[in-house]
Amino acid sequence: MPRLPLRPLGAVATAAALLTYVGCSSSTTKDDAGTSLTPPPAGGKAAGDPAAARGDSGGKSSKLFAQWTKPEAVLVVSGEMDGYLEPCGCTGGQLGGLIRRYDFVERLKAQGWPYALIDLGSLVKDPAGARGGFEQAKLKYGIALKALSAFKYNAVALSADDMKVGVGEAMGQFLNNLTDPTKILAANVEPGAGFETIIQPSLIVEAGKLKLGVTAVVDPEGLAKLSDPDKDELLPTVKRPDDVLPAVFADLEGKSDYQILMVQAPPEEAKRLASAYPGFDVVVSTSSLDDPEKDPQMLNGGKTMLVNVGRRGKYVGAVGFFDEGDKTRYSRVSLNEKYDGPATAVKKVIEDEYRGLLKSVGTVENFPRHDFVSGAPGAMFVGAESCKACHPNTYMKWSGTKHAQAFESLLHDPKPNTIYDAECISCHTTGFEYNSGWRSAETTPNLKGNQCENCHGPASRHVAEPDDLAFRKALALTVEQVTANRTCYRCHDDDNSPKFDFPTYWGKVIHKGLDTYTDPKVHQGAAPKAE
Repeated sequence: MPRLPLRPLGAVATAAALLTYVGCSSSTTKDDAGTSLTPPPAGGKAAGDPAAARGDSGGKSSKLFAQWTKPEAVLVVSGEMDGYLEPCGCTGGQLGGLIRRYDFVERLKAQGWPYALIDLGSLVKDPAGARGGFEQAKLKYGIALKALSAFKYNAVALSADDMKVGVGEAMGQFLNNLTDPTKILAANVEPGAGFETIIQPSLIVEAGKLKLGVTAVVDPEGLAKLSDPDKDELLPTVKRPDDVLPAVFADLEGKSDYQILMVQAPPEEAKRLASAYPGFDVVVSTSSLDDPEKDPQMLNGGKTMLVNVGRRGKYVGAVGFFDEGDKTRYSRVSLNEKYDGPATAVKKVIEDEYRGLLKSVGTVENFPRHDFVSGAPGAMFVGAESCKACHPNTYMKWSGTKHAQAFESLLHDPKPNTIYDAECISCHTTGFEYNSGWRSAETTPNLKGNQCENCHGPASRHVAEPDDLAFRKALALTVEQVTANRTCYRCHDDDNSPKFDFPTYWGKVIHKGLDTYTDPKVHQGAAPKAE
């Protein structure tokens, strides 16, 4: 028996053990709520009417795409979620999340509109640089696949980004977490033995009376850049898209009413392929921006719709197929609070299984840590209580800020078990990712919250020898250094503080000159305190 096929099966066994624990066309535009802005039929509401713009009747109806007549079918397009299973961060008003996406699909189903679901892939992004660490990124990938299966997605494009969790790991996740009808598509990749039924070149999706032919290609250069011992056996043959698309399109054209191509490659490659193969009705492109243009590009004289839905899962695209007039129409849908429905099936996967899994495998406790190298040699994180005796006024200033209550805010988060989520803990505790920093509420209670040492560095050497100028200098930090290093932006980023303004917020925490050091006791040094 060959060696490498055993590796994905090992990943399957591991994943199984863990999881048991726990718009426009060429002539029609739409607003971002999926509501047509073209004049309605005679007797309908006028374009620009507030109720029409909301896509409802005075806010009493939740009907989607109120300005559309019932289409023959709707193609729901998503992709490039980049690990955002749900809106990430500590602020309201954010878009996206699988729970909201599921609610949107359930509303579409409730209207009795036939639909198909396709995803461009890139469910995770750069696992090696993920805030929660590589292991949490792998768990996210498996959970994302399981969630898409709960939707009953028809197709997910193979993505080089997703293969960065490990080719063997990803293939094992396919086996473990994908259920019918969900398939992985890559027309220019021939998978290794045993995966032919999971990774397919194309498929025909029936949506109502329509048959939709769907295929996908992946950038060969993206796969070539992967350094992975399993790649050559599990993905042994990778061809140029142009070598396979003519035959794949000809096959789909003879079997389907509309043909759709997903392109997992740079956006310019999607545009090139759309022009080179004008028979495709819809081409789905990657995006260089989180927030895409509302309207797709219409190519080939209006025949081909080039769509992208942005990154981070904030939006989905809806392509409506009609039997008269504009044959295809498009609307970008913002996944906002409007879609905060119960979403039971996916909510269970995200909140129960995923967060329970993070807790059970100790994602936070087992995070790969390293030494703090730019401070005093050998210094360790000790917590703000150790600073209090010599810096009482500075300590009082800090204790009145939200930084001091950062850990408690997680305990009151409506999302369950956020204290076991490394992505959250990284900004709500002190010294996370370092060997002497935060591990858990039981073992490092003195490091709860965002304390002094997150900016100044570990202070044990200074606490023990307060008059040592080298140890004191290692902790000194100027406003210029904070600004140049973008220290605050590590946590106050676009997800967590989209309106963050350093000068404004710095004024709330500034603490220079609050203490004097005339008492001889502050020069004696002390053993660091711990609760």
